[in-house]
Amino acid sequence: KVANKDASKYVLNCLNKAHFLSNTKDCKGFINCPIDKKLISKLKNIGVTEYLASKCQIKDNSEVMLIHNNRLSVVPLTTHFQIKNVAKQIKKKLIVKKIITLNKNFTVLFKKRPKIAVLGLNPHNNEFSIDSEECREIIPAIKILKKKGLRISGPFSSDSFFISNMKNYNVIIGMYHDQVLTPFKTLFHFDAINITLGLNYVRVSPDHGPASDLIGKNSASAISLYRCIRFINNLY
Repeated sequence: KVANKDASKYVLNCLNKAHFLSNTKDCKGFINCPIDKKLISKLKNIGVTEYLASKCQIKDNSEVMLIHNNRLSVVPLTTHFQIKNVAKQIKKKLIVKKIITLNKNFTVLFKKRPKIAVLGLNPHNNEFSIDSEECREIIPAIKILKKKGLRISGPFSSDSFFISNMKNYNVIIGMYHDQVLTPFKTLFHFDAINITLGLNYVRVSPDHGPASDLIGKNSASAISLYRCIRFINNLY
């Protein structure tokens, strides 16, 4: 317990120091390696994405988790919510805010306006029934974003989208974490990076957990960390 307490204090101090230095422009941004959130009491039930957003005084949930490979990026609209609580988070206002943040930051980072696909929440988009989240929240949000000039389409049914349609888009928006992360990691394994969009600086991390079960086995892959370093170097 003492070791866990010391580890928690150390990791939080590192995140806070990285935030401070980046926020005061002493550095352009930072990479954090995977963190075991069980060690960090202040991050209970949230991730580093949400923690840094709170440090940056982002109170409208407009920060975006972008999981990026050079061939495709995905974004979960909701991140670390239990699945039973996802539906109540799917609101037109949130969709619009998140995708505006995505579009703005993606354009700056990658020097191109993204083509964005949005997935529905329900199986087969609940056949677009009038009381579905697709009709009540997702479609109205897409209409607003189209009027703002974004290159956006959907909602698409998620069960088959990754088979053929994904090649036509730069970013796929899912309504919850595993809806897009599961097919993405099946395709690219750990050859990807996690970029937090909407902060006052660039924050990147490897797209995997701490893999404590691999300690001492000399079998962990460094590819995602390598991609993070290369991404930051190419930016600056």
